Amino acid sequence: MEHRSSDPRDRDPTNNGGTGSPRVGGFLGTARAVLVDPKAFFQAMPVEGGVSQPYIFYLLCTSVFLAATLGLSLAGPAGLAPQILIAAGLIPILPFVDAALLHLFMVKFVDGTGSYESTFRVVCYASAVNLVTWVPLVGLVGQFYEIYLAARGASIVHRAGMGRTLLAVVATALVFLTLTLLLARSVVS
Repeated sequence: MEHRSSDPRDRDPTNNGGTGSPRVGGFLGTARAVLVDPKAFFQAMPVEGGVSQPYIFYLLCTSVFLAATLGLSLAGPAGLAPQILIAAGLIPILPFVDAALLHLFMVKFVDGTGSYESTFRVVCYASAVNLVTWVPLVGLVGQFYEIYLAARGASIVHRAGMGRTLLAVVATALVFLTLTLLLARSVVS
């Protein structure tokens, strides 16, 4: 078992020496590490140390997705889709809800041992795929890869098998999708 430093800043790739703001190089390096070698990334990821750095990372990745999607929507023949406005309003709370659902499934059904914070960190860093999911056709593949990233990370932080963890992530995604569709339907109607 590898030794983990007690100071989470030692390994948090988005941390700028403890100043609380991510460096551009740190951000891009983190995104690359998550996307290219998720197993190594999640094994080295601190499981504690606060949620601000992972949350900033999530907000940056998701902002790229939102800006690109908004631009594509405005350039298209239909104009601005109301779903984009709904998504923009929900973006700040989504990782907290997603992590809560995933953590519940991991603890109750997979006997996971990780904390809510470690689950939240996995959810935020798995959002690295949002840097490219706005690209037509890449988006669908990216969404499946995000499910894999979340499963890989959750299996590591919860010390659980990948198969059962993947089922928990898919169940979380289905519940989350159902809730999102119900909310969108009620707002648009």
